[in-house]
Amino acid sequence: MSRKKDGMQAIEGLVEIEETLFRIYGIFAERFPAHRDMWSRLAEEEKGHAKWIRDLYVKVEQGSVRLGEDHFRVEGIQVFLDYANERLEEARAAKLPFLHALDMALDLESGLLEREFYKIFEVDSEALEQAFEDMQQQIRDHTARIRKALAHEDGLS
Repeated sequence: MSRKKDGMQAIEGLVEIEETLFRIYGIFAERFPAHRDMWSRLAEEEKGHAKWIRDLYVKVEQGSVRLGEDHFRVEGIQVFLDYANERLEEARAAKLPFLHALDMALDLESGLLEREFYKIFEVDSEALEQAFEDMQQQIRDHTARIRKALAHEDGLS
């Protein structure tokens, strides 16, 4: 497979990951009405991430954004996507307790941060660099919100 094809496949995988998280959080918004606002907000932000990455796909095709030479993580992205899809099936099938849903969400968001998948892009503009940092910060914010909800729930039990 060519480097560009690998890169495009990686970008598609990132979009799918964000869309999977959107679906998981949407399920949780329905399943946990007392926390609907939190889950709905997370879901909408994941939807925004997917759109932003999809826009980058077009920029890569046009040549205005490059893919880094040594940051391809196609296999890692696929493994994470498979894991996220397994969590989606678990969310659909099971009557998960709220704490388990929070643990699942924290695991997924932390995994995105740890794996640094978004470093596949080579940025040469301050605006794009800032956009990547903003998205990474939003993922950190997700983990902080989920941790706060977990701490609150642990304090109640």
